Amino acid sequence: MTRSAFNEFEAPLWEITSRLSDLGNYWGHQADSKKTLISKNRDLARIRSDWNLQESYKEKWENEIAKLHSLHAQIEALRERIGLDDETSFTPILARVTRRNLNSWWQELSLRKGTNHGVVDGLGVISSKGVIGRIFHTGLNSSKVQLATNPNFRIVAHFRGDNRPVTFQGNGILMGGQPVGSVWDVPHDIQLENGKRLLLETSSLGGTFPGGLPIGWVTSLDESGDGLFKNGSVRLPKDLSLVSEATILLTETALEN
Repeated sequence: MTRSAFNEFEAPLWEITSRLSDLGNYWGHQADSKKTLISKNRDLARIRSDWNLQESYKEKWENEIAKLHSLHAQIEALRERIGLDDETSFTPILARVTRRNLNSWWQELSLRKGTNHGVVDGLGVISSKGVIGRIFHTGLNSSKVQLATNPNFRIVAHFRGDNRPVTFQGNGILMGGQPVGSVWDVPHDIQLENGKRLLLETSSLGGTFPGGLPIGWVTSLDESGDGLFKNGSVRLPKDLSLVSEATILLTETALEN
């Protein structure tokens, strides 16, 4: 009874305090100058505009995320239907490098293995450093490799520890002899923290290389034009074009031919 009586006594005091606060705010606004009121209205209009803009962006992002989820579901359905989860089996064949052509146009190697050894166009070529390139021309006992630095060289890749596919493309050799490339369609949540590098690896989705082979280190990532993905630069092994031996990855199809 005492507590109830105290609450009944205390409630009007809180109500009076609230009303006095409202009354003070009212007379305070009444005392504002015309210039102050205009300034406050301008700030309120800006806040409303920013809010509407944020709502617009939020709706846009939700639509894009819904599209990405839909595409991901379609990819998973296709993967199960055509068996993309099955890794392509490769048979390695060692080949000696006989010639290097490293001008700004071609960037290629010649190997001492050809169609007589089961080599066909499109096969992947690797070394102990990782990806070297891809066979683009074959003879009876020789073949030519399009180096990974060639701008026409593109493969599906992914970052170590992240299976989402990205695109790697060659980008030439810098003045100091450093081979470089570019990475495209990088998910927006992948970031480089404190100047650290990210290792880019091959993906089995391309079918040319087994998954997990090193391509190079991603040293920078920048926003793309659409704001949904990032693009970056990749530093390849510096002795990429100096190898004396390379391994050609023969597929079952190549062996059958």
